[in-house]
Formats: sequence, C-alpha cells, structure tokens
Amino acid sequence: MNAIHLALDALFTRYLNLVKEETNNLPCVKFTPPWPSPCDIKQDVHTESKSDEEDSLSYWKPVSRVNHELFDELEKALELRFRDDFKQFYGSFWSNGICVEREDINFSLIQIWNEEDQEKLKENILGHAFAKLKSKQPLSYFIGCTFGEDVICIDHESGEVVLEKPGRKTHKVLAPSLEVFLLSLSPTLDEYNG
Repeated sequence: MNAIHLALDALFTRYLNLVKEETNNLPCVKFTPPWPSPCDIKQDVHTESKSDEEDSLSYWKPVSRVNHELFDELEKALELRFRDDFKQFYGSFWSNGICVEREDINFSLIQIWNEEDQEKLKENILGHAFAKLKSKQPLSYFIGCTFGEDVICIDHESGEVVLEKPGRKTHKVLAPSLEVFLLSLSPTLDEYNG
C-alpha cells in the first residue's frame, strides 16, 4: 500500500466511526434513480416497514481498489504524466465523497462512486487541465471543493495542496503534500454535495 492509500484509509475509518457514533449505522446517500456502486452495502430492512425513501437510500462504505492507470488516456491526450499521488488519490477506493475540515477550511473531498462517475470525473479533469493550459497558468488537479467558490487542488510541479478559484492562479498553499494534507483532515457529518 502507498502512503496516499493509507492516509485515505485512515480518514475513511475516522469518517465511518463518526457516522456510526452519531447514527449507529453506515453512511447513506439517496440517488434517484438508484445508482449502483461497488461500495453499496445491502441493508436488511423488513419490506413491510420499508418506506419509498428507504428504498432509494444507498448505504455504503469505501471499498479498496488499485487502479493507478485510470488516467492513462488523459495523460496521452494532454501529452504529460500526472503526479503519482494524484493517481493514487483517485485510484485507491470506490467511495462517495465526504465532507472534511481542519482549522482553516471545510470542504467536500471528491471520490469515485462507480465507473460512470469515473468517466465524468475524467471529463471534468480534462476541462480543468485545458483551461489551465490555455490560460498559461500552472497545471493543477482538483480533489475537492469548498462550500464557496474555491477548489482544492494538487499543484502539478510542487505537489503542494493549494486553494484556487476556477480559472485563476493559486491563492493559498494548504499543505506541502497530499499525504500531509489528508492526515490533517477531520471528517464531518455535513452533507456531501459533489
């Protein structure tokens, strides 16, 4: 296991413990229509007491995977290699995104729910990269978004985790590396809005 996988695993463990402590259950998300994922957990609910709302809830927990080639096509299209920590971030788990915080920021940390979500993410990353290259700004890759306009990104050259507004340059460095950043986060029960 790589350091990013281990840092994510620790963060997800803290998140699952928080949810269990507050709800005595696994995290759940509502998708209409249902949107299957490898991280779906089937709950035993008696059908006679099951409401329509319960029927559309997906209980889930992160599922480990190793897919560090998921951006190979994008790398070829952009004629560059993404940072390994970035590929490990998105290639280590199937998971819903979660909300996290630390003393200076709270935000939604993006993850990949299923194959369809993975394709949408690739399209968004491609658009972000093209916009950066077209405007001659340093390349970065997003991993989260605040509840305002800011985006959490990894700087392509330095590997620093930075804060930027879409279409603009970095305006704040949050951590010297992705591993350090992930280890500094605390999960919250805020609703993920990815």
